[in-house]
Amino acid sequence: MDVGSLLLSAETQAARVEGILLADPALAALWRMETSLLEAAASVGLEGERISTQGMVLRLTSGTAMEEDARAVEMGLKVLTVIRRTGDPFSAPIAALRRIEAAATPIGQTRDEGDRLEDAELPLVVEAGRTWSHVPILAGWRAAASYAFRSRRSSPVAERLIFMAVEGAARHVQGLSPDRRVGRDELDERAGGLMMPAVAGWIVPPSVSLTRTGFRVWSPMTGLATFLEAATRSLSHDLGHLGTLRHELARLTAMTSSAHGRSRLSDLIAHLKTQPVISSAMVMDHLGVTRRTALSLIGELVDAGCLSNLTARSISRIWALPSLAAPMGHAGGVGAVRRGIFAGSERSSERLTSIGALERMKGGRDEGQLDRIMADLDAAMSGVNDVVRRAGGRERKDE
Repeated sequence: MDVGSLLLSAETQAARVEGILLADPALAALWRMETSLLEAAASVGLEGERISTQGMVLRLTSGTAMEEDARAVEMGLKVLTVIRRTGDPFSAPIAALRRIEAAATPIGQTRDEGDRLEDAELPLVVEAGRTWSHVPILAGWRAAASYAFRSRRSSPVAERLIFMAVEGAARHVQGLSPDRRVGRDELDERAGGLMMPAVAGWIVPPSVSLTRTGFRVWSPMTGLATFLEAATRSLSHDLGHLGTLRHELARLTAMTSSAHGRSRLSDLIAHLKTQPVISSAMVMDHLGVTRRTALSLIGELVDAGCLSNLTARSISRIWALPSLAAPMGHAGGVGAVRRGIFAGSERSSERLTSIGALERMKGGRDEGQLDRIMADLDAAMSGVNDVVRRAGGRERKDE
């Protein structure tokens, strides 16, 4: 299948997901909360760091350390914060991209100032995507490719965050997704990225797409076809998963109707619909109840199959909706191989790709080469036009 057809297929699947989310804001909030956790862990994992979604959640909710490298987990939390609030790259490109760069910098490291883009270059990165905002996936990809080239591939994590920011912003420009801009003072950041609402418009999580059904290298300047294939498969998975999430929301709603008297169960259920991971301490704080009452309410939901224990222990327990508990390793039990942890050969592949790209770019940035890269991406759009024309021709014949 040519790149144009792949792009059309991916955008079609993304539009289906977006349509479902626009029709059901509660479902959209839950899906983005879950997907952002998976994306943060997968993005850091693509850089060869040993990290899992479960480890991130445990560290956020209780300060419990698992065997993952603590620095990798902290980086995952920084990335999570940006994923959930990507900023406004079209109206404030410098602020949005500088914030992305800060989140993408590994803990304890500083970026080489020689690879730091000048403020004047950041609007050019965003503009590379804005010109194709009518095709959001291509808009995000072009912006990521521009940043990758200009920064000499110094931060693949930043490239993926830029993709998400521009892809989401492009969907708002088209007038479908609501305006997701929000100020810091409007967000509850008391528990870091976990409690922060997913105020974003993205549909395609790049790291999840590349790792959900295997391992594929992130390469924004050359790997568009591979990414589109992976994204289409991942979006198909999400379409099915949205049905699961809708079922869980319906089950929680049914539990609300069974609450009686002065029970705070309905209040906890309303909280779960926007915050799918909880601890007894979080319930105590949110509802203002005793630990005994919090555990009793949680127990009702566990017995009804609405919550799963992530930790399989009697103290410092964390619970999550079953839909999130499964990809976090719950189904395989504690101690099982967790998703989001990549083998050494895969880490080597990603690092060699980044090193090779960097070596090829040494000696200065050739704007002519960047123009050629963008021309190749533009050719993908002409391929989409060809597919649409062929489809239109078949429809007229059928008539």
